[in-house]
Amino acid sequence: MQNHHDARLRIAAFDRVRELTAIYGDAIPWSEIAQGFSTDGEHFFLSGKARGIFRPQKMSRGLISIKTTVPRAGRSHRYNDIASDDGFFEYRFMGDDPTNSDNRSMRESWEDQTPFIYFHAVAPTFYEAIWPAFITEWNPQAMTVHVVPGELQSNSIATPIPIDARRYAVVAAKQRLHQAMFREDVLAAYSDRCAITGIPEKRLLHAAHILPDRDERGVPIISNGIAMTVLHHSAYDSDLLGIDADGKIHINRSLLEMHDGPTLQHALQNIHGTVLRKPTGQINYPNRDYLAARFERFAKAP
Repeated sequence: MQNHHDARLRIAAFDRVRELTAIYGDAIPWSEIAQGFSTDGEHFFLSGKARGIFRPQKMSRGLISIKTTVPRAGRSHRYNDIASDDGFFEYRFMGDDPTNSDNRSMRESWEDQTPFIYFHAVAPTFYEAIWPAFITEWNPQAMTVHVVPGELQSNSIATPIPIDARRYAVVAAKQRLHQAMFREDVLAAYSDRCAITGIPEKRLLHAAHILPDRDERGVPIISNGIAMTVLHHSAYDSDLLGIDADGKIHINRSLLEMHDGPTLQHALQNIHGTVLRKPTGQINYPNRDYLAARFERFAKAP
């Protein structure tokens, strides 16, 4: 059972991660995680740089966080092993000795059912935080643990999600991680600039799918994505903005005929007939067939 000091430390860590998530969403930079947090006049780290399993020296049992390896860029296959659809994330032991300090920390977290932060890499040096998380199986034979999301019911109580809800929770988390990884890959290819306007503020940018997830061709690869501002992504999804196979931008006639001041004019009407900025690397260029298929929908829109 966790002691009072450990509990206060964990809650303070959760509060800091909540703040970081409010600022950075599903892609918290390592530079911010590395700054750690303070509580009761002391400073602590949230995670270790070189080690995936982390417990501050002044914590008596369990751990404060687990950090995954950085995914390899440019491969859609890497999305497949994020989590089990059975309702857990699988995380391997550190090294080959189940009794070493890192693996013992995970065992203590499992024995005590104490919560921690699960930092999952969505791009090099960027992480999504899932918290509170719990270890529901510590398996020295397979050298793995099972990690599941939990619920923070108050400032002092965190509990695992009931078994019958775990699969839903993990699949939902898996979908968020898919989108976070896809966004980071697409934005990096476009140098964190809007492909339509060139706006360089990452916090205003989305990775717009050309073909949606529900389309069997709508895989999360860079050539099926375009970096856009929130406004242009919304217009694209609403078929108020279209992009043909040559990358030429079209604005719906109803918007072109509308008179509503400089915002509409500069943000949408003036981009009619312009051409998308290209990402780095020809392999990342928007797929022409995908653009053509999506443009058919725009052309039929009223």
